[in-house]
Amino acid sequence: MATILTIDRDPLQQEVLASLLKHEGHRVHPTLDGDTALVILQSSLVDLVIIEPATQRPDGLRLCQQIRQLNPYRPLMVLSERGDEEQIFRALMVAADDYMIKPFSPRLFVAHVHALLRRAEQVRGQRWQDQNISIGEISLNLQQMHALVNGDRVPLTPRELSLLHALMENANRVLSRDQLMRIAWGDRFVGTPKAVDVYVQRLRRKIQPHLTAGFYIQASRGFGYKFEMPRPQPVAS
Repeated sequence: MATILTIDRDPLQQEVLASLLKHEGHRVHPTLDGDTALVILQSSLVDLVIIEPATQRPDGLRLCQQIRQLNPYRPLMVLSERGDEEQIFRALMVAADDYMIKPFSPRLFVAHVHALLRRAEQVRGQRWQDQNISIGEISLNLQQMHALVNGDRVPLTPRELSLLHALMENANRVLSRDQLMRIAWGDRFVGTPKAVDVYVQRLRRKIQPHLTAGFYIQASRGFGYKFEMPRPQPVAS
């Protein structure tokens, strides 16, 4: 059983979400506005946040960022009537771990919730306790869920951590997007291969500023990615 915070100004939508989640045995904190949500998140243990950003003023995506800053490891799902690629891209790049378009199938919604909670639990689990990886300037601390890049601590979300771990475990090997999804997020992950591109960009934004050389995740055009240490730059004579 998980504790789930829902943020939506529509009372009917709140009722629907609460009914679906409670039927699965979860505790639900329904909230109508971002200020109340932030108070709850600072004072209570919450396992998952579900937000309709369009109902939050002045900027729902800014609220998503604030939620992520409070706890970068807590999964966050966006529910929205907007299904345009730019909106989905922005939400995933800013903070979201998942994005569902309304109206949605109740069964698929429940499946997405369970997938997010399961992935977060797996990342926290003991199976990664002794599998820290260090390559070049990047070290993964899987127990504490962050990367160290040249000694700087870089917090990662569960999905980002899983993807970077999969790439580093297969250093110098090109992996297709489908392979990366399966290795990093499991066979039950619901999403398209483009999700890998989004999360690689998120890793790039977080890690690149701390590197002294080029970024380690190299794209293989039309296929996938590989983790490759950059070659030292030749010293000018």
